[in-house]
Amino acid sequence: MSRRKSGVRAVQQLIDRMPTWLFLTVAALVMVFFTLMTMSEMGWLPFDMPGWSDLLGMEEPYRPALGLEGEQVAAVHIIDVGQGDGVLIQTGEKAVLIDAGERDQGQTVCDYLRSAGVEKLDLVIATHPHADHIGGLAQVLEQLPTGEILMPQIADDMVPTTSVFRRLLEAVEKQEIPATAAKPGLSYDLGAGVLLTVLSPAGDYQDLNDYSVVCRLDCGETSFLFTGDAEKEVEKDLLDAGANLRADVLKAGHHGSSTSSGEAFLDAVSPKIAAISCGAGNDYGHPHKEILASFSQRNISVYRTDLAGSVVFATDGKEITVQTEREAG
Repeated sequence: MSRRKSGVRAVQQLIDRMPTWLFLTVAALVMVFFTLMTMSEMGWLPFDMPGWSDLLGMEEPYRPALGLEGEQVAAVHIIDVGQGDGVLIQTGEKAVLIDAGERDQGQTVCDYLRSAGVEKLDLVIATHPHADHIGGLAQVLEQLPTGEILMPQIADDMVPTTSVFRRLLEAVEKQEIPATAAKPGLSYDLGAGVLLTVLSPAGDYQDLNDYSVVCRLDCGETSFLFTGDAEKEVEKDLLDAGANLRADVLKAGHHGSSTSSGEAFLDAVSPKIAAISCGAGNDYGHPHKEILASFSQRNISVYRTDLAGSVVFATDGKEITVQTEREAG
């Protein structure tokens, strides 16, 4: 008899001899443990538990990033953080990070930034306090010197009490990082004629997604639009406000969900390229097929992190080149 079969038989005999009450108790405890671990990763608990990668003593894998080359004035990295968002904006003078995925992606983002030659961050943008956007930011702030953090000002009755949000605020306070409330019109000069401008939020909303910091990046004749998880209500508000939405590259809202990327909004942005940050085989079905169909109808090229890994857009101010971590299957 093989060792594997004898081992399976030994385990089965142990289970057979175990009293029913003890077996059910152990099964229940295991179920509770795994439920708490999952809830902690989602930021739904008021206390901390170790992440899966911490528990297993593992670091998330990452790939070395491509930095600026030649005449390029800016690079936009859509970092593969699984089902979440993480974007690095890099110029010859400054570096900006928008979100950092779930808590277990913090080290992945730190390693990615260093592989791109980033040793300090001039600005960090926490688009909105959902775990898949801010979960890894505390670790980033602890490891890389940061000049400023930009966050939305949320209505008092909407401020979350999750451990992941508390952990971020504690990191900001501990590292003594100046915090700024995002508001339309706020802009940052990133050097070499590159300008980052905040477009939203401009008011109160009933959904945290709609508090997402929406901003555009202008690099000479090229432009990028970053929308966090902003949904169609925000898109309408931006259209009504006459915001400058035209962009060559759109970071699709809410991971390519049908709650975002409305028809009128896409008409106004008129992007050549859409970048979608989502996890392989995610439970939400992102990106939704109707959004992909809408992009296809407009001849918008789509780059997805679940298929291509991290995606880097580089521009010399006139043209945009694209490089991916792997060939999309």
